[in-house]
Amino acid sequence: MKLVLFATLFVASLSFKFYDPVNDERKLETYFDNDFIEEKLFYLQDQYPDLVQTTSLGKTPKNREMWAVTITQNVSHWETHNRPSVKYVANMHGNEIRGRGLIMKLVYYLTTQYDQDSDVRNLVDSTIFHLVPTINPDGFANAKPMCSGVIGRYTSESIDINRDFPDHWSSGEKMRYAKETLFIMDYAQKITPVLGISFHDGALVTNYPWDGHPDLYTGQYAQSPDDALFISLAKTYSLNHASMSDVSKQCVSDHFPDGITNGNQWYKVFNGMQDWNYVDVDCFELTIELGCCKYPADPAETFSDVWADNFESIFEFTAMAHQTIRGKVETWDGTPILGVKIHVDGIDKDITVRHPEGYYWRPLVPGVYNITATKTGYFPLTFRNIVVTERASTVANFILISRNQVRRARRKQRRS
Repeated sequence: MKLVLFATLFVASLSFKFYDPVNDERKLETYFDNDFIEEKLFYLQDQYPDLVQTTSLGKTPKNREMWAVTITQNVSHWETHNRPSVKYVANMHGNEIRGRGLIMKLVYYLTTQYDQDSDVRNLVDSTIFHLVPTINPDGFANAKPMCSGVIGRYTSESIDINRDFPDHWSSGEKMRYAKETLFIMDYAQKITPVLGISFHDGALVTNYPWDGHPDLYTGQYAQSPDDALFISLAKTYSLNHASMSDVSKQCVSDHFPDGITNGNQWYKVFNGMQDWNYVDVDCFELTIELGCCKYPADPAETFSDVWADNFESIFEFTAMAHQTIRGKVETWDGTPILGVKIHVDGIDKDITVRHPEGYYWRPLVPGVYNITATKTGYFPLTFRNIVVTERASTVANFILISRNQVRRARRKQRRS
């Protein structure tokens, strides 16, 4: 099998020109409501129809829409593009509000700067952005400016969404989930994201899996199979942030070297979205805590600072979606094969081919790897000594042979 090596896809984001989208829409620095999100997403879709697709994921118990927006070139066919997807969501806890403004500014930046900045164009042409400004619009509607507390944290049915996902450590599943949880689960499984971020407030740190481990106490390090990759992803975000890695700028009593923490080592969380994404969706997701005060009193100061502080982090992190072994899995006649397991020697975590065209992306730290594609009914195939380098992807296309096809060929040969 032929491999195509070192197909560099992304230009380092440090050359991106900083621009604050508040210049296009002043209300981005207010505590805008769900109607504003709907209005502006559809406005941008109308202005940039080849880049923006706005979708409702469903209605909450209080009849509010959960809006998602997809941004990429030729967006109407995003499902079939051979491009990695990233999924950035916010406001899972309704009283943690910085992420709402950050994602809305990101939507404006990617669209309004597409024709102004060649690096933005390159990014949007090679990456699919899936953005959800608020997972919990009912909670936000009930929240009030307060630095701590839980008013607005939960859904209108008093459910903490970040304790509401299937737990991979137990065999049973809950009988009932919040509607908001089901919406975001269905969405994540549809869009096949490579990397993800969930934006929160209440600290200043980047958190990575495992969030919880049943055999370890809170305060103990819970290492996932992709620990080295998660540390690299977390540092990519924190070290490019304006202040996250500076311990003196972190919240009172917090001490996070390099601005990162293992979830279980910080405090144990089960049924969280971060671990569920990693296990069930193969989405390598981080939880980004954007600030100590959950719902500050001054929206202008909050949203101005959060965009500037996180600007480089977001684009450096997005570039990591291209640091992969990637390719396509198909039969000899070019039919995509879904459900194939992609295994990397030495890492006890396979990913599953879910893309309708048979594409896959396996993010990894730089190194040399052996990678195998397996599926029941097919002969496995291994590629050895594949090199992964920074900000580059190596293409490994698998053509799998059906065992039944071989058996039929042998029977036919015996008859002849």
